[in-house]
Amino acid sequence: MKNFRNITVVFLSVLLITACDKNDTLDGAVIVGNMAPHVYWELGSSTVTAGSNVPFTVQYYTTGTEEINKLEVWYNLTEEESKTVTCPWTKTFTYNFVSTKSIEKRIAQKISEYTHNESYWNDSLHAYSFSAEFPTSNTLATTTWIKPSSFDAEKMKKYFGNDFMQHFKDSLFGLMKATDFQKMYLGLNLVDNFKVYLDSTKNENSGGWDYHFPKDAQGNTPVPQAIIDIYNTIPFADLIYNSSTTNYDVEYSRSYKVNAILKAFDKKGTIGLALSKEVSLN
Repeated sequence: MKNFRNITVVFLSVLLITACDKNDTLDGAVIVGNMAPHVYWELGSSTVTAGSNVPFTVQYYTTGTEEINKLEVWYNLTEEESKTVTCPWTKTFTYNFVSTKSIEKRIAQKISEYTHNESYWNDSLHAYSFSAEFPTSNTLATTTWIKPSSFDAEKMKKYFGNDFMQHFKDSLFGLMKATDFQKMYLGLNLVDNFKVYLDSTKNENSGGWDYHFPKDAQGNTPVPQAIIDIYNTIPFADLIYNSSTTNYDVEYSRSYKVNAILKAFDKKGTIGLALSKEVSLN
C-alpha cells in the first residue's frame, strides 16, 4: 500500500505540473488584436430637410501602432407611415381605421468618406478633430395629407390602396344600428323624416322608448331594404366628411429617418465605431 500511495502522488504531481505548463502556454499564446481608433462625434442637428447636408464635428485618436487612414459615414434608412380614417356619423360607437408601421427600407451603406490628415491634430483636445457634412436625398421628403378640405379619390387610392374605400364602407355598415343610420342620413340630408323607418319599444327601466328597425317574425330587427338602398348610393367621401370642421377625416403621413454611424479606419483596416446618431428628414 505504501508503494501504491507513492506512485499515486508522483502521478498526480506530474498531472499538476503538466496542467500548469499548459495554462502558462495558453496565456502566452493569447494575442490582443490591433487597438481600434477611438472616435466621437456630434451632429449639428437631429432634424434636417431632405436633400440637405447634415453637419457634424468629430474627434478621434488612436493608442495603437497603426496610423489612422480614413473615416466613413454609413447609415440605414427607416420609413415610418401612419394612416387614420374616421367616420364622424356614428352615434352608438366610434369607427376609425388606424395603421402605423416602421420598416427598414435600406440596410446600412457607406454614404461619404473623409481622408485623415495630420493637420487635424488639436493639442488642447489631445485628438484629431474636424468638421464636415454628409448628404441626404431630396426624394426622402415627408409626405402628408391631413384632414383636407376637399376630397381626392386618387390620393385615397394611392395612400390606402384601391380596395380600401369599399372595404371601409362595407365594414362600417355591418356595425351600424338604427340610431347610427338616423344620425348619418339626417346629417347628410338624405331623408327628411327618418322615423318612418323606425319602430319603438317601451323601456321598462328608463320609462322611455327605444327606437329600432321593425322586428321580423323571429324578433330580429334587420336593416330595411330602403335603408340599404340609400346607403349604397352614399359616396365614400361623404362617410368621412366632418360637418363640424368642414374637413374630411383622413390623415396620412410618410416620413424617413436615418441611423448614421461614423467609422474610423487605421491603415490595417481596424475599425473604431462612434455611437450611432438618428436624423429625421422632413
